[in-house]
Amino acid sequence: MGKLVSVIVPIYNVEKYIHKAIDSILEQTYKNIEIILVDDGSPDNCPGICDEYAVKDKRVKVIHQKNMGVVVARNKGVLLSKGDYIGFVDPDDWIDMKMMETMITIAEKNYSDIVICDYKTFDNYSEGRGEIHEQKLNNDWSIEKFRDEFLLDHYPNFLCNKIFNRKLFENLFCPSNITLEDLYICAELFARSSKVFYVAQPFYCYRIHASFANTIQKIRRKYGLFMAWREHERVCEAYGYKNPLEYSRLRAQKAAISLLVINEATDYLSSEQKEDAEAYLQKDDKALNGLPLKHQLQWWTYKNMRPVCKIFGKISIFFDKLKQLKYKK
Repeated sequence: MGKLVSVIVPIYNVEKYIHKAIDSILEQTYKNIEIILVDDGSPDNCPGICDEYAVKDKRVKVIHQKNMGVVVARNKGVLLSKGDYIGFVDPDDWIDMKMMETMITIAEKNYSDIVICDYKTFDNYSEGRGEIHEQKLNNDWSIEKFRDEFLLDHYPNFLCNKIFNRKLFENLFCPSNITLEDLYICAELFARSSKVFYVAQPFYCYRIHASFANTIQKIRRKYGLFMAWREHERVCEAYGYKNPLEYSRLRAQKAAISLLVINEATDYLSSEQKEDAEAYLQKDDKALNGLPLKHQLQWWTYKNMRPVCKIFGKISIFFDKLKQLKYKK
């Protein structure tokens, strides 16, 4: 029968897409699959749809919880899963019917902890051929090379176009307040892996929605970037990865400064979040010398001329709104 793979699907307000996502998993040529649907307090018909699937197919397991966000939903799915391998599918996406068979076979044959495939992106209003994104990884690379390439963000730190050996998730949980959980958790997953393998097939299908970020969404993303890159920095320090360490620190510093500057114009952050970002930047002021001039200037004004810093924040928000208007056209 082969090793069991658990596929975790966090679900919230996606009744328009959920059937395609779940059907694509049930129709896999690889049959030894456990499908964990985590209903995150969805206000639409998704809870009932999930229960209907569980009645039809014993491989489907449903968890209902109050709305706590996608991070908590994924954490709970991992915790309750029983698979030898773990995969993730977002509820508005879908996967090729041969994805699991191909990737599990390769994982077993090559003793791989992580198997990565290419992916396609589709416009929200079209499910035509899609745009193929080839990553062109090299399976002759050492594990160190694979780790560095992902820690340096040369390739997307997505969870959904990969399968993972269950052991990588032992005692590993993403904090519930993280907004870019894929980027955050992939650092530790790659650090724990001993073998990575790449499949040059676009098995995963991402649905791209029109996204017009408002100011609050922008600052939440900045905070998520700060937390994720600080986690990358922690991982590099903990495991002694010298090559990506400085890059991760630089990305965390830039995100923290941008976050604080925009917050001067919005006052979105809690006092704890604000103090956290400030403390991170103040722990080693000399380390900020390698930042671009723009960020050095922003940090100086934040410390010495808050009214000017507030203006910088408003300018950043203004230009972002102009950009969004351009996209809407």
